[in-house]
Order: sequence, then C-alpha cells, then structure tokens
Amino acid sequence: MTETLFWKDPYMREFEAKVVSVSEKEVVLDRTCFFPQGGGQVGDTGFLNDVRVVDTRKDENYSITHFLEREAAFKAGEVVKGRIDWEKRYRTMRLHSAAHVVYYLLIEMFGEKCKLASSGIVNEKKDITDYLTESFDREKLAEVERKANELIKKGGEIRTWSDEQKPNYRYWEIDGFPKMPCGGTHPKRLEEIGEIVVQRGKKPGAGKERVEILLRK
Repeated sequence: MTETLFWKDPYMREFEAKVVSVSEKEVVLDRTCFFPQGGGQVGDTGFLNDVRVVDTRKDENYSITHFLEREAAFKAGEVVKGRIDWEKRYRTMRLHSAAHVVYYLLIEMFGEKCKLASSGIVNEKKDITDYLTESFDREKLAEVERKANELIKKGGEIRTWSDEQKPNYRYWEIDGFPKMPCGGTHPKRLEEIGEIVVQRGKKPGAGKERVEILLRK
C-alpha cells in the first residue's frame, strides 16, 4: 500500500519518495501526492524528476502506479522528486467539491426521485453527472445554480476524513448537509471553489438527465 500524501495535505505540490518497483513506463513509490484515478476524479499528472507522469492509477490494495511518458532509468530503492501539475489538480479539487454542492441542491430542488446514476470529472474544466429522473425544469436548474453560487460565496469549512475502521474509505461534509462518501481531493473552504455554471448536458438516455458543472475561472 502506497502512503497517500494527497489525503494528508491536498495542497502538497512536491515531495520526495523511494522507488518500490519499476516496469517499463510504470513506477510505484512508497509514498505519493499524485492522486490516482477513482471516484469520478481523474488521476494526477506531473513529473518524477524530469520525466513526465501522464496518468496515475491504483489497484485494489491501494498500490499506486505512476504512468510515465517514456521509460526512465529509475531503480528500486532510489529516491526521486515528484511534482504534480498543481493548476490542474487545484481546478479539479474545486470542481469536485462544486459537484457535491450541486448534488445536494438538486436533491433538495427535485426530490428523492432524482437519483445519482453516474458522475465523472471529464477534465479539470468540467464535471458531468447523470441523474435518474424524468426531466429537469430549466428554471429550477437555474435556481440550483443561483443557490450553489450563493452557498459558495458565503463560504464555510469543507471537512474530509478517513473512516476509522477502513482508512481508504473517506467522507466529505459541509455544514447543513449530511456527510457523503468520497475519496477525492478537495479544498478546505467553500469560497475557494469560486463561481460555477450549472447547465443541462446532452441527454444520456431514456429516464436520465445530464448536468454539467463548470468553473467560471
């Protein structure tokens, strides 16, 4: 299991770690602040020394693999320096928390018949979430956007923590709403998210509606 520095400090941009194993363009470290793809959040990119990391993934044991752009001369036991693409990560963090805020407001606006079907951050610019529901009234969706931006602007703490019994099982919570299971990375404050756009996306299929969330900046 790789030590997950991204949960201890989601704002960490650089770190040092020891190489555990190398296989062609794949490197496993003893610790990392590269977030691995999962829970709808894309894997981090960046650099290990001067070699570009193009993706990050985990296995069922939470061993995290860094996928490199090219083969590198890393050796087991060697200490390397890692650096994530911070601009991409920070936008992803903001977008991920924005998606949770919008989810709660959609349930509040459209009721329990509106159920989450799937969700995923396409890139650091857009989150796409599909809901099992008959239709979204455009005026009500605009009201969700207004309320979300009002809540974000007001600000408040975003709390994330690990389950005591299952340390890789995480939660996300803000005041006024129940906790939500989430293993992603998030900012510490709502106001860090900034203004968002909430819009209908292309209908994904019968009985489903798609909502797209974007950051204005």
